[in-house]
Amino acid sequence: MLFSSFFNLWLGLVWRVALDAPVPVDDTAAGDDDAVAMSRLARGDEQALQQLFDRWKLPLLNYFCRSLGSQAEAEDLTLEVFVRLHRAAGDYRPTAKFSTFLFLIARNLLRNELRRRRRKPAVPTAPDMFDTLAADTAVEARRLAELEEVFQLALTRLPEKYRTALLLLLQQRMDYAEAAAVLRITENALRVLVHRGRQLLKTAMEDSV
Repeated sequence: MLFSSFFNLWLGLVWRVALDAPVPVDDTAAGDDDAVAMSRLARGDEQALQQLFDRWKLPLLNYFCRSLGSQAEAEDLTLEVFVRLHRAAGDYRPTAKFSTFLFLIARNLLRNELRRRRRKPAVPTAPDMFDTLAADTAVEARRLAELEEVFQLALTRLPEKYRTALLLLLQQRMDYAEAAAVLRITENALRVLVHRGRQLLKTAMEDSV
């Protein structure tokens, strides 16, 4: 009963308040701006890279932080995404959403990091994301922080494909078509992945509560 209440809280509150910084509006104008910025970057305009960094640094940081449970490593990988983006600017073609292209780079970096971790395991720690959470009482804030830690550890221990599917849809607000493109699977396969991922996350949290 306790877990079910928290799982609902996660869907309605924790994911919205404690996990996410604002995500860029996913509309045609924003996509056009990104494509134009990549074109400028390919011509050597470094200000275009700054524009992309300002727009996408927080979504990437949130994605890596939730995937790895480490703020420092999330920051390193976020910067590396933009290094790779700079290198790829000349080859970029706006045949799909820019966010799909961006998170393909991010996911490849994440998977490399996870392979490195398997060679040198580390204990994941929950990111400190409750500093600014306005709780009615100190007890409530402390309890939410405890549940957040359970959630973060459970999320970190999910197989990468399930965790990434959940993060792309629920944290990054991608639609199924875009998330499926990042994962390079069909939309139906993604729906199965999400359903199974939620079940695994729920079981992992039940075992920890």
